[in-house]
Amino acid sequence: MSTITPATQASPWHGSWLSPLNLAAYITWLAMLLQSLRWERLAQGDALQWSGLAALLAVLACYLLATAQDDAPERARGLVLLQAAAVLIATWCLRNGGPAILLIIVAAQVAAMWPRWQAITIMLIANGLLLANWMLGISFSSAVLALLPMIGFQTFAALTVHYAMTAEQARVELAQTHAQLLATQRLLEDSARSGERLRLSRELHDVAGHKLTALKLNLRLLQRDPALADRDEVRIAATLADELLQDIRAVVSELRKHDGIDLAAAITTLTEQIPGTHFRVDIDPALRVTDIDRAEILLRCAQEGITNALRHGRAHAIDVRCREVAGRIELSVSNDGPPLKPAPFGNGLTGMRERLAAAGGELSLQPRKQGGAELLAAIPAHG
Repeated sequence: MSTITPATQASPWHGSWLSPLNLAAYITWLAMLLQSLRWERLAQGDALQWSGLAALLAVLACYLLATAQDDAPERARGLVLLQAAAVLIATWCLRNGGPAILLIIVAAQVAAMWPRWQAITIMLIANGLLLANWMLGISFSSAVLALLPMIGFQTFAALTVHYAMTAEQARVELAQTHAQLLATQRLLEDSARSGERLRLSRELHDVAGHKLTALKLNLRLLQRDPALADRDEVRIAATLADELLQDIRAVVSELRKHDGIDLAAAITTLTEQIPGTHFRVDIDPALRVTDIDRAEILLRCAQEGITNALRHGRAHAIDVRCREVAGRIELSVSNDGPPLKPAPFGNGLTGMRERLAAAGGELSLQPRKQGGAELLAAIPAHG
C-alpha cells in the first residue's frame, strides 16, 4: 500500500466552514483585524488603511475559498499563496506586525498541501519578504528578533497539522486493513462452509443413498416372496425407504444450491468497515464463485478499486456491482470523484491485471461520463 502524500490528502479543516480549525482561524483573523487597523485614520479616508483592510478581507476570502477546494488541490494551493501575498501587503500597508501573525495560518495550510521541502521553501520566501518589509521601519537585528517567534509559531502550527494528518492517514489505513482482514476471514469461513456442504452432500448421495437403494432392492425381493408379499410390515418398510431416499435427494439438491463461495457477503463485510464513504453494493445474491482462488482475486479487485477511489479519487460515494454474464463474473467499482486523468497503471492495478490474466480474466479502468472512474474486472465463472 503506497503512502498518501500531503498533495493528495484533503486538508484537515476542509469539509465544513464551521469546523473547529476554521473557527480558530476566524477568531485569529478577527483579532488581527481589530488590533491592526487604525479606525480614526480609516474614517479619515487614509488610503493605506483602506488598502490594508482590503488585503485582510482578501486573506479571509481566499481562506474561505481554499476550504471548499477538496476536489481541486491546485486551485487550493493558489489560494493559499494568495493568502500569503495578502498578508504581506496588509503588513506593509498598516505598518505594524499584527497581520504577520496570519502567516501562522498560512504555514499550517502550506504544510498540509505541499511536500516537506517545497513547504519549507515557500515559508522561507514568505518570511524573507516579511523581514525585508519590517526592515523598512526598524533595524535588522530588531526585525530578526521579532521574526524568530513568528517562525516558531509557524513551525508549531505546521508540525501540528502534519502530525494530525499523519495520524488521520494511519487511522484510515488501519480501518482499511481491518476491513480487508474481516473480508478475507469471511471469504475463508465461507470457503470452509462450502467445502463442508460439498462433503456432506457427497456423503449423503454416495453412502446413504447407495445403501438405501440397496435396501429398496432387498425389500422388493421380499415382496416377491409369496409368504411375505401381503405383510404390511414389508409394504410399510418399502414405502419408508422410498420416502427416505427422496428426502435425502432433496437435502443433497438443497446443499448443491449453495455450492461455491458467497462473494457478496465478503464484499459487503469489506464496505461496512470503511467509515466516511457511502457505498452502494449491488451483487446478485445467487452468485456463487466455484473456488477460493477466483473469489480471492475478485475480492482483491474490489479492495483495489475502493482503495484507489478513496486515495486518488477522493470519492464520497462508491458503487460496487457484480454479476455473472455469459459464463463470466463481471465486477465493477465506480466512484463520484473528479474526472479520471490519463495515467499508467500503478503497482496495485498492474498486479491485479496480472492475477486476472493468469486466471483467464481482464481488467480495465475508464472514466465515467458524469465524473469519476470505473474499474472493470472480468473472470471466467468456472476454471
